[in-house]
Amino acid sequence: MTHLKQKLLTAVAGVAVIGGAIGCESNAGNGALIGGATGAGIGAIVGHNSHGRTAGGALVGGAVGALAGGLIGNEADKQERRDRYYDDRPVRVYERDE
Repeated sequence: MTHLKQKLLTAVAGVAVIGGAIGCESNAGNGALIGGATGAGIGAIVGHNSHGRTAGGALVGGAVGALAGGLIGNEADKQERRDRYYDDRPVRVYERDE
């Protein structure tokens, strides 16, 4: 089991390094990459410790992590679009008739 665990951790670390170096254009893509890698690592540890199913835990953890990271990144993208929209609008000045 130690050999399998070492291979899995090496694979997760490799994906994290490659994904971090390449990155994505959106926060949703970055969140999915980071969440998937983190979830796979945590899922592998939990799966190994609870039932001895390291690969299954990594798959489930990776899927859940990617989904959660993508959702969080998507919200960050929406907030950036909102901020950019309101920052680019011209300021209107109204004169009052007295």
